[in-house]
Amino acid sequence: MIYLDNNATTLLDPEVFEAMKPFLTSLTGNASSVHRYGQQAKGKLTEAIRQCAELFHVRHDELMFTSGATEALNCLLRSIPPNSHVITSTLEHAAVLEPLKYVQGQITYLQPFPGQGSISVYQVEQALQPNTKMIVLTAANNETGIKTDYLPIAQLAKEKNIPFVLDSVALLGKGPLDLPEGVWAACFSGHKIHGPFGIGLAIVRKTHKLQPLIVGGAQQRGMRAGTENLPAIIGFAKALELLHLHGKKWIAQITDLRHQFEQELTQAIPNIIIHGQNLPRISNTSHIAFPGIDGETLLMTLDLAGLATSHGSACSSGALEPSRVLLNMGLTPSLARSSLRFSLSRFTTPAEIVTSIQIIKEAVSRLSH
Repeated sequence: MIYLDNNATTLLDPEVFEAMKPFLTSLTGNASSVHRYGQQAKGKLTEAIRQCAELFHVRHDELMFTSGATEALNCLLRSIPPNSHVITSTLEHAAVLEPLKYVQGQITYLQPFPGQGSISVYQVEQALQPNTKMIVLTAANNETGIKTDYLPIAQLAKEKNIPFVLDSVALLGKGPLDLPEGVWAACFSGHKIHGPFGIGLAIVRKTHKLQPLIVGGAQQRGMRAGTENLPAIIGFAKALELLHLHGKKWIAQITDLRHQFEQELTQAIPNIIIHGQNLPRISNTSHIAFPGIDGETLLMTLDLAGLATSHGSACSSGALEPSRVLLNMGLTPSLARSSLRFSLSRFTTPAEIVTSIQIIKEAVSRLSH
């Protein structure tokens, strides 16, 4: 089976597993305990936090570990004051759009310009109001892979002293990532970068107040109560370390593989449409329309032939509705329904790309008759 759904989740890197293994197979103390086991756990936790902070070039007390990016985003959006104005977009992940439904205030949902798949600083600036208290945007769309030019938006947020939350899940490990001062908070997910499930990270700067989502004990300086998931934090830190050491090489390799995939697939099936092909994209993602083909049927046909891919976001898989992201980019419902997302990883091989193209070509040919 060939796996090209790495934007949904990724293979746990063997080196990450080896780093976690001692904490999964022997007694691991509670980092809040005062005895020897607790102090050993506290030492390992402190070391992992320091390592993550150094890799992101932030302070250690600006890190908050969570159960995933969804929890991190819920916490960050909980910090919006009542009767505020919030700027976001119609392209955001459900982990942003659903919590915003509970915000007691006004939400501006920016639409991308026709033919674009991201929001510009001009749009954000035009949407500002005197009571704008937060900007929430994705650094890269998890369905299309189209990147947001967020650096000028961060500069605008800094100038206006508005908290800017950057959903960075889809960008980490798939393209360059900078966190300028104008980004108040950014969130990440371990299982998207060949780390473990059940661990997320939010970088939260002290420029604005955070309202905790989970309260109880004093863990993580009161930002998030509950005993820390030490094995998962160790695994996340190792995954980040590997990205720091090899990320540029891996991104270049994946970009080359994606280029090969798109080029040869276009030669095999000339009428396909690659969404965002001429826009800045993360290295691993190809969202492709197969005009005249039902995407759901194609998805199942590919699965039976040994190729795993997706319609789009894993959080909405199984739904027969066309992708909300593609519709908001201006695609027709029929074209959106014919689209599938192929997402590669550093474990994807050239041989798998060749085989995948052949599987797709045969499936499309069969479904066209």
